[in-house]
Amino acid sequence: MKSKQKVMFIFLTLIPALILQPSEAQSDICPYDSTYGVLDKVPGCSDAVKLVSYNDPRSLTRDCCKQVRTLPDCLLIISAERAERTTIFISICIKIFPGSIL
Repeated sequence: MKSKQKVMFIFLTLIPALILQPSEAQSDICPYDSTYGVLDKVPGCSDAVKLVSYNDPRSLTRDCCKQVRTLPDCLLIISAERAERTTIFISICIKIFPGSIL
């Protein structure tokens, strides 16, 4: 093989291997049904959590924060471009309702 052919062969095998490699973050994504199922128990809670991710915590209620508190530590998918850790929402709830037992 010529050197150009070797380089092309390496690139053609390396690039698909890197693209198709499973991401470690995939296993850390919150299951949609169990997370939004919990949040939907309180009316408007899932929408409030989405708004909080865009720096608008005004619609977050104490009951919603109680539900957020039950979520496991994982990546919550907010939209196609955005995912946030559930611990962020828990800390925001603690800041909004200080001194309360959520």
